[in-house]
Amino acid sequence: MSVWYYPVMAGAAAITAIAGAAVIKYKKSAKGIFFKVAALALFAAFFVRFYLFGNEYIMNSSALSVPEGFPNRSYVALGAVQVWLSETALFLLVLFPFYRAKWLDRLAAAVGGEIYLFNAAMFANLLLAVGGPEAVSSLTVRGAFLAAETGVGFALSGLLLRECASSFGEAVRSGWKKYLLLAVGLVAMLACSMPDFTLEVLFGEGPSSMVILDLTFWHRMFLYASVLIPVAAYLLLRNADRNTVMFVLVYYSLEVLTVFSRAHRVPDFSDVTGLPLHLCHTALYVTALCLLFRWKKVFYFTYFINVLGAFLAMAMPNYSNGAAFSTGVVAFWSNHMAAFYMPVLIVALGVFPRPGRREFRYSLIGFAAYFLLILFVNAWFSNYNASVDYFFINSDFIADKLGRWAEDLRNIVWSFSLGDLTFTFYPLYQFLFFLVYVLLALGMWFVYELGHDMIAGWADIRLRKKKIRADALALEVALAGRSVEQPMQPENADKLILKKFTKRYGNSDVYAVKDADLEVRGGEIFGFLGPNGAGKSTIIKSIVGIQTITDGAIEVCGYDVAKQPVQAKRMIGFVPDHYALYERLTAREYINYIADLYDVPAEERKERLDRYIRLFEFETAIDNQIRTYSHGMKQKVTIMAALIHNPKVWILDEPLTGLDPNSIFQVKECMKQHAKEGNIVFFSSHIIDVVERICDRIAIIRKGQIQCVRTVEEIEREGEGLEQFYMSVINGKEVLPVSCRKEARGEAKA
Repeated sequence: MSVWYYPVMAGAAAITAIAGAAVIKYKKSAKGIFFKVAALALFAAFFVRFYLFGNEYIMNSSALSVPEGFPNRSYVALGAVQVWLSETALFLLVLFPFYRAKWLDRLAAAVGGEIYLFNAAMFANLLLAVGGPEAVSSLTVRGAFLAAETGVGFALSGLLLRECASSFGEAVRSGWKKYLLLAVGLVAMLACSMPDFTLEVLFGEGPSSMVILDLTFWHRMFLYASVLIPVAAYLLLRNADRNTVMFVLVYYSLEVLTVFSRAHRVPDFSDVTGLPLHLCHTALYVTALCLLFRWKKVFYFTYFINVLGAFLAMAMPNYSNGAAFSTGVVAFWSNHMAAFYMPVLIVALGVFPRPGRREFRYSLIGFAAYFLLILFVNAWFSNYNASVDYFFINSDFIADKLGRWAEDLRNIVWSFSLGDLTFTFYPLYQFLFFLVYVLLALGMWFVYELGHDMIAGWADIRLRKKKIRADALALEVALAGRSVEQPMQPENADKLILKKFTKRYGNSDVYAVKDADLEVRGGEIFGFLGPNGAGKSTIIKSIVGIQTITDGAIEVCGYDVAKQPVQAKRMIGFVPDHYALYERLTAREYINYIADLYDVPAEERKERLDRYIRLFEFETAIDNQIRTYSHGMKQKVTIMAALIHNPKVWILDEPLTGLDPNSIFQVKECMKQHAKEGNIVFFSSHIIDVVERICDRIAIIRKGQIQCVRTVEEIEREGEGLEQFYMSVINGKEVLPVSCRKEARGEAKA
């Protein structure tokens, strides 16, 4: 290299960066700002030398040619690799200050340092590959900015390497799995940053068999890859931290935009056909900008509209040369694959939330505005270049693939002149084009929802399995070698216990139940009272295992409901407030089905079933289909099914609603008998006089908190009925312990 200015410029840029670091002396508060400013300066140098000039000189090469200035093919290949690696290092160093993570700092320091050191040593070859012989023989603006970029990148990676030096030992000890993951990530980063001309320069256009057109084998393989790549990316990133996810997405979007921009730089905009106004072109800009600046509302345009356009483009590619390694084909697929799956991946990883109807509506409004703009632009620019066809609505490219009927629609033409300009439109064809696209976008939304529901289902299953494994381990520790069929607390074998039970639904700040403590003993009929919405059903559904427990614990006969759910449920018979029966079965078939679930021996189930048939006067109806029963008869079937396995805890949630007086009497007698046998009867009802007559103790719940637990006798000794006591509690009056209430009464008399 005959021009000595470039090494001087590179050295000056490096010294400036190092001096800036020395001035701030790496103060913690200023260090982050320094790296961000240096990264932005590095990107500015790249932006000027990349976007403001034409193609790199090496793009004129092919697999067999040696462009002027290169000694041989080896130097041509080396130049292509240098351009490739320089862009990898550039975006690593530009992005790491904004998405700080230890692994990213170390990767940027190691990879960026090696690449910039190599490019500095072989700068003459890199300069030739980018700027051509003119840049090597004389000072050019493009060469100057390339030198500044190399100098800043070299200094920045060196400073970062110094900062991360102490953490490399930790990385060495991190194990082979992290090395493997890092290697996979580095390969993926290199694949993302590969310039579109690289394969053609190194290997030519590829074998004649590798033609990606008309659904050939290779065309289908690329379509399959466009689906499998985002799936693999999601699986790798689903458990990653936020900074890692954002870095990967931003890095990829910027690298793809760089590949795309090689054919759309500022000099290319002098030709109207070079403007990036195709729908898929807008996707690359919109995706990158939305990720960088968190433009959520703008993002959904590309999510609903661009993805569909990219898929249709990949299914019907519009390049003439379909050789797999050709520059045009590589650029086409790298751009359209990103436009197709990046928006979907962004939502799947939770960067932007799943959209609703409002977002879909806004995206359609945006699409309508874009469509009208392109209609006008096509008609206007066609006066200067007849090949203008943004979004393929100005030519018969799409119509030709649909058949004669679509071609006939284009025969309806509307044309007018403004001065020397002629504007031509195809109103019917273009209107139907818009309408069909909107309908396809609506179909894409349906597919999205299915996909996201499937992903959410997988995530839920994964979390449940993880919780099951954790619970099994905790249970094994708690049982200390005892069988899982044994209760965790054998001393509570005849009790139902709530310990600080708390339930909150979703992310709500309101607790359905808060810190509920309760203990019910065997042989009791326990009444559970409270107004609608107080938390009664929440507690009952958590006891029987229908709902999860937010906090606290529930024990059923010594079994922990959360850790021993199956064993706890075997102890329970449940009569819900809204029964759900298999109504095409007979009552006998249904009750036998429930008995099979609980492994009730044949002799025991027959003896019990016969007893309940007589008690509930069901002899003539037991073998009829349940759908023929009245409400009261169905309630009786529910009660018999709940008792067929003789549960130690019988829970009834509003069991008397809709029953006639005779049936109510039968249910009450059954409850008394079940409690007399030493079992627990947990009875929730709004019928206070029934609770007062048959319950031993009662609890009253209000606004998710248990207000008091009393025996019926204690309440009666105070000289007031249960109904009066209940009303005073739910109206918010303070409830004193019985002893205190007696003392208060005595003081009042005195």
